[in-house]
Amino acid sequence: MSRTKLKLKGLSLDRLETLSGIVAQGSIARAAGGDVNRQSQFSRQVAELEDWFGVCLLDRSSVPNKPTPAGLRIAREMDDFLRNMESVRDEAGKGRQRVVFGAGERMIRSYLIPWASKVSKDKLRFVFRNLTSRTTRTELLAKRVDFGIMRAGQCPTGFASVALKPMRMAFMLPPQTSKEKRKWGWKDLENIPLVLLDGHGLFRDFLGQMTREAGMELDVALECSTWTQVIDAMRDCRMGGFLPKDLEKQFPPDFMPVQLPGLSEYTDDYVIAWSAAEAGKRPEIARLAKRLGGN
Repeated sequence: MSRTKLKLKGLSLDRLETLSGIVAQGSIARAAGGDVNRQSQFSRQVAELEDWFGVCLLDRSSVPNKPTPAGLRIAREMDDFLRNMESVRDEAGKGRQRVVFGAGERMIRSYLIPWASKVSKDKLRFVFRNLTSRTTRTELLAKRVDFGIMRAGQCPTGFASVALKPMRMAFMLPPQTSKEKRKWGWKDLENIPLVLLDGHGLFRDFLGQMTREAGMELDVALECSTWTQVIDAMRDCRMGGFLPKDLEKQFPPDFMPVQLPGLSEYTDDYVIAWSAAEAGKRPEIARLAKRLGGN
């Protein structure tokens, strides 16, 4: 005989996981992977949950349907429950305990992978998710990642964090081009084809400021969505470009660094953040936090 007074008809882990997936993916269609039959199934499961809770879980006046505050809360509680159950199972079975990190590709390559090699003896299973700083912050708040690397100004209030070493940028040119001048200025880049990282950000703002002050525009021949692509394009197309110094091991092998006025003053400032409350519940997070410099 069940000890709970709750009537469980309409409530199930399967339905709750469906809701969690819809919230994580942003819509029923995405959660269903475009499968029409699964979309119908997911819609029905959400409706059954709404009957059980007595509230709307998705706002059907919006396209795609956005989760209501109640839907968000239930999804987060479900994520937390599943994560805790997985941690208990791993600990009981002496398997590798799962720890999820959210960070951009640059930080995964330059910081997390080298760091993971130093703690590889721990019985842990690291998951590195390639996310923007903004998405990392969102996922950290939603407890879908355990540690997040983001720009210093985006760390959520109340979260523990450790500042990473300020990261600088380098301007690199193919060897033949770099020898054309002994001293380079921003104006000299006017007719040099360059590869840049696509999008808008703090460094693009910095480049805009420096070129405006020099009264010139950069000759951007190619833009890429990741630093790995920028490095590959520079190497294969024999073009110059700006690269994070923390990725120095991946720089095109024969390219030469060129000093530009003011470039050394620019830094990217990142922190690695985690929930102190979660660290109190999960020993593996507490241990890693101490290694990162937390209390």
